[in-house]
Amino acid sequence: MPNSGNIELNREENFALVSVNPKIYSLAVVFSAAYVMLEKAFVVIDGSPEEQIVVSLEPKSGKDVGGIAREFNEQLVNFAVNLEQSQATKAIREEFVKQAFLTHSRK
Repeated sequence: MPNSGNIELNREENFALVSVNPKIYSLAVVFSAAYVMLEKAFVVIDGSPEEQIVVSLEPKSGKDVGGIAREFNEQLVNFAVNLEQSQATKAIREEFVKQAFLTHSRK
């Protein structure tokens, strides 16, 4: 089983184990990344949300196991950035909604 970063590949049995550090990626980010992968792979999430999360990916319909594991890592980054940006702009969005309600209530 070759190792590469946080990915362990088992090409004989066609699955990958991806270790996720929960101090870097929240459980919500892991679930979001896993959800996106459901059309391409069977996904199992295990481990401890405090210590280490392990995601098992088994490709569907002849997809490359290494590619699926790398794509999962890309999705982790994608959703982590999305969450950070969402939190950073939360106050601005709330102000827009507040102003919209105030404008609408004056009519």
